[in-house]
Amino acid sequence: IIDEGLAQLLRVNERDPSKNWIVPTGHPQARDLQLVGGGRVLVGHDAGYAEFEIATGKVVKDITGYKGVTSARRLPHGHTLLTGTKLAGEQTVVVLELDAADAVKNKTAFPGTYVRLMRETAQGTWLFMSDTTIREGDRAGNVLHEWTVPGFKNCWKAVRLANGHTLASAGYGAFFVELDAQGKELRRFAEKASMPAAVNANFYATFQLLPNGHLVVANWQGHGPGHGAKGVQLFELDEKAAIVWQWGDPKITSSLQGVLVLDGLDTSKLHDERNGVMAPLR
Repeated sequence: IIDEGLAQLLRVNERDPSKNWIVPTGHPQARDLQLVGGGRVLVGHDAGYAEFEIATGKVVKDITGYKGVTSARRLPHGHTLLTGTKLAGEQTVVVLELDAADAVKNKTAFPGTYVRLMRETAQGTWLFMSDTTIREGDRAGNVLHEWTVPGFKNCWKAVRLANGHTLASAGYGAFFVELDAQGKELRRFAEKASMPAAVNANFYATFQLLPNGHLVVANWQGHGPGHGAKGVQLFELDEKAAIVWQWGDPKITSSLQGVLVLDGLDTSKLHDERNGVMAPLR
């Protein structure tokens, strides 16, 4: 879990709390999480990315030197994509591809000055979240689709599902939406008005689609300390958008923004969600 409010990374094992740990992220705006194999998770932060041992929380790699990175993804051949704004001399949204030695090998610029998480699709395109809009682009810098969704505000993450639809979190909109291949809205769920008041649906950030169709959601509550008792910040929704599991500990957390569910995953392998559900790539 990324606790953005306290700039810390947590491992939570409800079956064996002796394996729990909390460590500082070491950088502001740690936003992205990926299981990259070798018993490590990659954390994207404002200055680049870092890798942490899952067993201990130890930092084993930290790449810095950038400013404005919002997303970081490891590719099957070992390269790493950094997405952000005003990177490498550009004034727009940029995707940098770093080789295994973390040298920049490719740079792709897109229109715009705002971006949050980026996810690769099974077709090799990229989905970007840009405030009120989902954009899909290719490696040549072409914008293939641009879908503005009513109610989106600082939207956070989108994934392409196996059926070609797109699932996205609305940020401050505090709802989820599923779009068809043409960008038509098919369903909207877990809206603030339909959630229990105790949830305090505020900002739907990172989510993970589980193999059974459930969604695990980070419901971020605000910058800085002091938010730990606000709302239900980590919960699981079933197919009917009912909460079937939740976690929180205001004594040790403030505002949760990123989540990676390790249950059922082989931590020795690289994973991503290019087909919607988290799965190994190699």
